Amino acid sequence: MPDNIDAQKMRRAPQWTSGEVCIVGSSPEQPISASVEAAALASAVARWDLPVRRWAYRQMGAASAGKPDVDVIDPMLRRRLSPLARLALSAAVACGPLPPACRVVYASQHGEIQRTTQMLEALVRREPPSPTAFSLSVLNATPGVLSIARNDRSAINAVAASDDTLGYALLDAWTQHRETPDTPLLVIFAFDAPPACYGPTAGQPDDSANALAFLIASDATAHLTCTMHLPVGRDTCAEPRSQSSSLLTSLMGGGSDIWRGERHDWQWEWREEPQHASV
Repeated sequence: MPDNIDAQKMRRAPQWTSGEVCIVGSSPEQPISASVEAAALASAVARWDLPVRRWAYRQMGAASAGKPDVDVIDPMLRRRLSPLARLALSAAVACGPLPPACRVVYASQHGEIQRTTQMLEALVRREPPSPTAFSLSVLNATPGVLSIARNDRSAINAVAASDDTLGYALLDAWTQHRETPDTPLLVIFAFDAPPACYGPTAGQPDDSANALAFLIASDATAHLTCTMHLPVGRDTCAEPRSQSSSLLTSLMGGGSDIWRGERHDWQWEWREEPQHASV
């Protein structure tokens, strides 16, 4: 373990292997409040920085008319895509133009939960599942569709980490970017709430499906700094809003925002130059 990592603070955190993920030794540049700043100082675990060339957000039922634009996908396959996959691919394409070779980190807490539930219900009725439905239900199916459409055989990582899914996807993106900084990387996060038959699976009121995508590239003029904290001085339960809602607050308003999770607290700080664009 690197010398600058406090083993005691890492007791509930991943065992980093790079000293470039550093313990935060000073207060955030734009603290939310005095109490938040004090908690950050006491519980900071690690911090990393991502250069973002472009980002995009899509939400089910948003003002944009019609279905999300996924014209890059072959029409025969496009009509089989779930609403969540359409959102995710629309956000991904909006981060373009994508380079010919672009690695992908795809993150989703529940994945294609609607399609999976439909297959389980079909099995209960003793009906065989559709091969197409099955192939499109796995977690990495959506980025796989994108790679086929773009004829891009770059690596794809799929991440699911409960309420912390988006944060760990950004950490995965950072580790890959650190190893090969000259190759751009696309992060796609997609969320869809489970059907009512699963009961309360997450205390998130914003249950509408949504997707968030980032194109990570070394030449980007905007930067997203992510900081992981251990929760201190409170019950370890996640706050009602989602992690993506917290990050979107930082992206839309600039500056910092903190999301309090069950296992970790996550702080985002967004800095951009005037020419930076989002969709």
